[in-house]
Amino acid sequence: MGEGDRAGVRQVWTEDELDHALTGLYLEIKTDQRGLVGVRENLVAAAEGQARPGLGLVGTGEGARRRRPLRRWLAAAAAVAALATGGVFAQPVLFSDRAATAQAREALTSAADVAARAGDPAVADGQYRYVATHAWWVRTTGAESESFSFLNENVIETWIPADPDGEWLRRRGETGNRKWVKGTEAEARAAGAVIEETPWPEQRADGGEFTEGAPEHGNWQFPKPEFLAGLPADPERLYERLRQDSGGGKRSLVYAADALRTGLMPAAARATLLRALTYLPGLDVTDGAADLDGHRGVALGISEGGERQEIILDPGTGEVMGERTVSDSMFAGVPKGTVTGYSSTTTAVVDGIGAKPTR
Repeated sequence: MGEGDRAGVRQVWTEDELDHALTGLYLEIKTDQRGLVGVRENLVAAAEGQARPGLGLVGTGEGARRRRPLRRWLAAAAAVAALATGGVFAQPVLFSDRAATAQAREALTSAADVAARAGDPAVADGQYRYVATHAWWVRTTGAESESFSFLNENVIETWIPADPDGEWLRRRGETGNRKWVKGTEAEARAAGAVIEETPWPEQRADGGEFTEGAPEHGNWQFPKPEFLAGLPADPERLYERLRQDSGGGKRSLVYAADALRTGLMPAAARATLLRALTYLPGLDVTDGAADLDGHRGVALGISEGGERQEIILDPGTGEVMGERTVSDSMFAGVPKGTVTGYSSTTTAVVDGIGAKPTR
């Protein structure tokens, strides 16, 4: 505080100084974002003088970017409300432009351009598209009052025929390899904790219908041709659809990764989905040289709920190499910054069901 402030004279901040101060306020304190949704909606409705049912994060497109004074007023109002309620929401609600950071947008746009030019590999009659996911997923197990956590290695292989209505094959299993995050295998076994999973059976199903009750026309987790045909071709409208279907935030990135991992999205659809992610608020480049199974890519992530969700782009092919989750806070004895799961996905064309790529 300056001398004028101490003498009772009000200091006038510039707009940039106010933005900077609000951005840094309570920066290190985490909040439950679900509890802030109603606050955002009420503030927006009050500021605009009308109800906005179903509104999530404030601001869309160019109109939002033109309303900087409103955005700044809303941030200040939310900060004051948090202080007035005794710190229930100890973080200002900053209504930034609805978009990823400039670095993330550049990486996504570049990958989309490469993916669109690459096209799709041809799958002839009798051949199969082979999609393999190599994953290390965190598992927590316990006995009585003790808990133990480890990364568990899994391999999921899927064979998709040239005619997608034909018979598919899926094999999934653990390798037995583990990376302990909390405790050791000897300690876990001594405590009586269960470590091994029940083996997964081999699955065969026409049209890839491995799960009963799956949506008839597909979804983000199983993007059938009918589902893909119904998606908007405009990236911004596609992002809106993704946000509505997923619930927004980190889950938007999860749903996008689900679709990209299947190997069912044509190059043009993959490119549009990557461009749609440029509208995801908070998405940023978190690692410019992420290592997945010996392959390096660009990691883009978003933090929410004490965890950071990432996708890894291969800048050379424009494909999503895999995913990674990282702890953003201490939880159940797992230190902040711990990789709690990662996976890599590879695709190839093979000459028969159950056949493996030769290279």
